[in-house]
Amino acid sequence: ETNVEGAADTPGLPASDDESSCDKGLLLLQRQSRKLSEEKEAEEWGGSCQSYGCRQGYHSWMKCQCNSECEKYGNCCGDFLAKCVKGSQGGQDQGGQDQESQQGGSCASYGCGTSYIASNLCQCNDECSKYGNCCSDFGSTCYGKGQDESEESQAPATPGPSGTPVTAGPAPPSLPHSKYRLVWKAEGESFFSKFNFLWDDPNHGSAQYLIPPQAEQEGVVEATRHWAILRAGRRSPQYKYKRMTARIETKASWKNFLSIFKFSHVPYGCGVWPALFTLADHGQWPNGGELDMLEYVNMDVSKASFHTGGSCTLDPSKVNEYGSMPDRNEMNYDCVTSYPDRLGCAPNKWMKSAQNWANSPGVLATQWTEDFIKLFYIPEYEIPQDIKDEVPKPEDWDRWLFSYYPLSGTSCQIAAQKLMMQINFCGDWAGKVWSLDGNCKYKVQNCRAVDPLREYAPQEDCCTKFIWDPDNRYGTDQYLQQRAYFNISYIKIFQ
Repeated sequence: ETNVEGAADTPGLPASDDESSCDKGLLLLQRQSRKLSEEKEAEEWGGSCQSYGCRQGYHSWMKCQCNSECEKYGNCCGDFLAKCVKGSQGGQDQGGQDQESQQGGSCASYGCGTSYIASNLCQCNDECSKYGNCCSDFGSTCYGKGQDESEESQAPATPGPSGTPVTAGPAPPSLPHSKYRLVWKAEGESFFSKFNFLWDDPNHGSAQYLIPPQAEQEGVVEATRHWAILRAGRRSPQYKYKRMTARIETKASWKNFLSIFKFSHVPYGCGVWPALFTLADHGQWPNGGELDMLEYVNMDVSKASFHTGGSCTLDPSKVNEYGSMPDRNEMNYDCVTSYPDRLGCAPNKWMKSAQNWANSPGVLATQWTEDFIKLFYIPEYEIPQDIKDEVPKPEDWDRWLFSYYPLSGTSCQIAAQKLMMQINFCGDWAGKVWSLDGNCKYKVQNCRAVDPLREYAPQEDCCTKFIWDPDNRYGTDQYLQQRAYFNISYIKIFQ
């Protein structure tokens, strides 16, 4: 669901387009007026679709949501399926409000065009992939149709955003050959059973990492048949300046593998420090290797990077065989890490902002061999059939390659890797650079950016004050609820 608060929160908005700015301003006024009138009702209504009714679009005043996108974002009311999904017991019938909701915020209702339309909740033009604001049905509606196809043949063969099954087309004639076979996966209601929960925080942040059963009881992790959520929780009732969340690692580890991480949302926001990475399963960091597939702070960009000890320098001529991939850490492709002077290597063809990653559902895949590491980002509407059929052929994915590490001929020492995922806050990165982020630095007054490696002063730290927010002065609870969460369809490992 789109949350519109200002121009900075709407990716792809043309800054010089006066007409679009006016349209956007009018849209904001309309939403604010509607919110004021609805908030009065919210005081009397409970958190259920029975009381709220099945609605179109996101409503921030509601404790939970009753629209066609809520399953995608993991914030549905408990009776959403029963009350709002056609075909479920008690769900609305054809032509009811649910049908109207299904049509909102989609290319099926907006139509496919060539320009940005400020009043639309999401976009259906050729640039939307660049800005990360495509509607969820952009690929199937605008690229998956032949001009002579009927409406019935244009329906996507995969489940829609609500997870409602769609009748599949004819079976493929035969599955392609793959040298990889599935050896591990986390998916469905048992998603988190494949992970260890960790409580320690090596980054000196404002996170209180929970372990089961408290993690489930507080709602910082949640798994259903269709998705798994890891999110920022409420302020800690136990520790001052801390906010509850989770940090997890796989129980298994692998060397030379292919990982596929399918997501519909990743965390972002001021004070937020999310990470999806691999880490050596033994030894002292950084020996054995760490690969940061997705990591960023505040509203900054994410850059993939690799860290290790000993000696490990990549050959620039080999790195750039797949197109220009500058070392975004400016370390001349030296991957040895010893903070603060040696940052590790970060060859990236391009980088996305935190918010653009959150608005770019798809697949993040890593191919790790003795000779190289490749990272791929595949937009949701371009996911190839071999991934869907669990017979991956990464040799055909180079057009989606964005980070490359040629290991052949190097002395890089790499151990078996476990996969890790977490949401942290502030600490020795997000807090330290708070004042450098134009989206965040004005949110809190009478504070300073504190480096927790040098001093302990959370009561003065801008980032910590925003994340802690004991008096709800900054609206941090709602801010994080809308932004700071992973929504994962599955993680699969092949060897």
